[in-house]
Amino acid sequence: RLRKVDFVWVSPDYKSFEWFLNLLRQFEQEQENYLALNPNEKRFLDLHLYFTGIKHEDNIGNAPLELATRVFAQVAGHDIFTSLKSKTNFGRPSWEKIFNRFISGENASTSRDVSVFFCGPSSMGEAIKRESAICHFRYFEEKF
Repeated sequence: RLRKVDFVWVSPDYKSFEWFLNLLRQFEQEQENYLALNPNEKRFLDLHLYFTGIKHEDNIGNAPLELATRVFAQVAGHDIFTSLKSKTNFGRPSWEKIFNRFISGENASTSRDVSVFFCGPSSMGEAIKRESAICHFRYFEEKF
C-alpha cells in the first residue's frame, strides 16, 4: 500500500517546470485540504525541486539569493520561482541526504518499503541506482 511519495525533479531552470506546475499546485492543495480535515494523518506528498542552473555553493556566492528566496517564501507563503509551497533548491541534490531522510525522517519507512523510480540522464541514473543499492531500496528506471 502506497503511504508516501517524495517527488524529486531536477532541472536546469524553473522554465522546465512550467508545464507541470498547475498539477503540482493541485496536489499541494489536495494534501492541505485532506490534512485540515484529518489532523491525525501525516503528509503523503513532498516535492523536492532542484534547479541545477544555479549552482549551490557553501560559500557566500548564493547566500544573497538564498536569503531573498527564503524571506519571500516566509512573507508570501510560497516559493518565488514556482509559487508552490515547496521550496526550490539550487544545485544538484545530495542523493545520500535525500535517501537517508526517507528512512530517518518524520514519515520514515524501512528500507524494504522504499522504491525509487527514475527517468532521466544515464549519468544521474547511475548515481541514484548506486545510492539506492547502499540504502537497500528497490530501484526502477525508464530509459528515454
